[in-house]
Amino acid sequence: MAQDQVTEEIRRRADIVEIIGQYVQLKPAGGDNFKACCPFHDEKTPSFTVSRDKGFYHCFGCKKSGNCFTFLMEQENIPFIDAKKMLGERYGVKIPERREMTAEQKEEISQRDRLLKVMAASAHFYREQFAGNAGLIARDYARKRGLSRETLEKFGIGYAPDAWDELKSTLLRKYGFSEDDCIATGMLIEKKSDEEEIGGLFAPDKPKQRRSYDRYRHRLMFPIWDESGRVIAFGGRALEGGENDTPDAKYINSPESELFHKSQVLFAWHLARPEVSKRDGVIITEGYMDAIALHEGGFPNTVATLGTALTANHVALLKRMAPKTVWLCFDGDSAGMRAALRTAPLFASNSLDVRVVAMPDGHDPDTYIREFGQEGFAQGLENAVPLARFRLQSVVNSHDMSDLAERAVAMHEAAEIVNDISDKIEREGYVNYLVDTLLNLERPTNRNDWEKRRTRIEALVESELRADSTAQGASQRLREARAPEAKLGDKPNRFGGGEKRQKSAYYQQKDEERQREREKESDDLREATQSIVAPDVPLGVVRAEKNLIGIMLGYAVWREYILEHLPLAKWTNETHAEIYIAARGVAEGEDINPMEFNGLLGREAQQIVAEVMLSPELSAESTEEVINDWIWRVEYHWALQTEAEVLEMVTGKIQRREEVTEDEKAILAGALRATKRKVAFPVEQ
Repeated sequence: MAQDQVTEEIRRRADIVEIIGQYVQLKPAGGDNFKACCPFHDEKTPSFTVSRDKGFYHCFGCKKSGNCFTFLMEQENIPFIDAKKMLGERYGVKIPERREMTAEQKEEISQRDRLLKVMAASAHFYREQFAGNAGLIARDYARKRGLSRETLEKFGIGYAPDAWDELKSTLLRKYGFSEDDCIATGMLIEKKSDEEEIGGLFAPDKPKQRRSYDRYRHRLMFPIWDESGRVIAFGGRALEGGENDTPDAKYINSPESELFHKSQVLFAWHLARPEVSKRDGVIITEGYMDAIALHEGGFPNTVATLGTALTANHVALLKRMAPKTVWLCFDGDSAGMRAALRTAPLFASNSLDVRVVAMPDGHDPDTYIREFGQEGFAQGLENAVPLARFRLQSVVNSHDMSDLAERAVAMHEAAEIVNDISDKIEREGYVNYLVDTLLNLERPTNRNDWEKRRTRIEALVESELRADSTAQGASQRLREARAPEAKLGDKPNRFGGGEKRQKSAYYQQKDEERQREREKESDDLREATQSIVAPDVPLGVVRAEKNLIGIMLGYAVWREYILEHLPLAKWTNETHAEIYIAARGVAEGEDINPMEFNGLLGREAQQIVAEVMLSPELSAESTEEVINDWIWRVEYHWALQTEAEVLEMVTGKIQRREEVTEDEKAILAGALRATKRKVAFPVEQ
């Protein structure tokens, strides 16, 4: 059975009421519908509706909707494949292993398994060394850092002995791993002979002698895991008194490998993931010692970057956790904080509420929680500043605002920050904050002067915002924030070259082809909805369109009637028009499967479909009279628009003493009839 067939079979067998009923108390709401208080936001009156027949849920409060898969993904913070496995096991659908793999694919999977086993064996070796006589110094250091026995076990902390080949000997002799695999993981470093380093010029016939040695020596070892909790890399902290280490490098992380790409990994992600929903957010620090200290101090929802800037991959990981808040716990002027400021557009585009926790001078999260305790750190989270405000404050503080040239630069940078904010209310608040900040610098002497200066500053700020918008600054910054992710394709290939891999170029070409295809397909929608930009569409018209969508999706007999009597160009909302186009593609007389239909739509359109399909207004089939009334409301809205435009044109001509043609008079008369005006417009020459 193909994977898509397996997914469909699980969906067919799964009882969404049974699944969601394990998390919330559902109560019958008529027919196959059930209601409860929403599990995704706080509410007292139930607005969360589940339909057993249609197989999906929708919250009329927070607008979240989906099927059995998306519910488990949201509730358990797990990826789709894990939700699929859980439901497959529950409803007796066997998920087949991948078949018909090429020899290269089989070799790749086999090699990855071998490398993971090397890392697991290395972690076990380091833990044994930590517990033995050789680990006395490491245990003493851990004790001084206040790491409890539970924390040491939770994080699998170990010790790399002060020797050149103890790990190598264990991996090769005890476990039987190949030297190639141990080098590929980064646990061993290969050292070439002198003859190899100069190309074998003086000893071309001499057999090459391979030499390798342990990467980590006399270090406290921290395993780094993937999302499933498997060791894929290590971090090592230098200890005092070693003879064979390089203590000038305080921290060393594993090199990039087939298993480990630091721009795609957050330390302790698999430990923090189940805690995020319980604690309404995730804390990000710059290093694993800070993360471990916060776990130790009562904040197990903490992750850490690994010596790299926050990337688009990291933001995607955070988004999957569905946190209410993301707390950045970096040193104020650190590289990590500067990188986070560059990544701000990515946070904004993913609708993440990001706040900055201010660390007092001389403190990092580790020292702060040890000095002020859990209560003090919790207060720090409570006082955290929204990222946008932190960025604005940083701009103001980094410029001499008494200098006009410096102030102009600051205003330009501040405009970029404000334009990165998508929420209109939040954006307005920061515009006022910026205006007030600039106004306080000028210190007007009286009320009249204060009002004049405020008006002038507001105009200047709006001018900067418009200039940045015209230059499409927000889009450009979003592309720049994503740029580090694009560099991931420029990795050396397995045969040594540094050129870009052909696979990346191939997929890039495919993405471009798909994008062109999507643009071509959406031409119809864009052309039909060019006029759908007015913000003043009455609520009754929007509700009428939603009712018509519900009828189209629920009753095949009425779908063709609505498609015929309300053409695409008449729909006032682009998302509604997207649903109309998808419905137009369903065969005449064929019932719509809501789950399959939703697969054709974007996220916003999916939410509308769930909302209208679960609306109590559609519990009974509507009559022709009711449907015609809904269609008339939409058409009347456009008739009013046309009337206003024609009246404006004719009135303008009269005021300018220009001639109104007979055709224009006829258009005006038609517009007035369409809106059922009883008195014709008096056209005078």
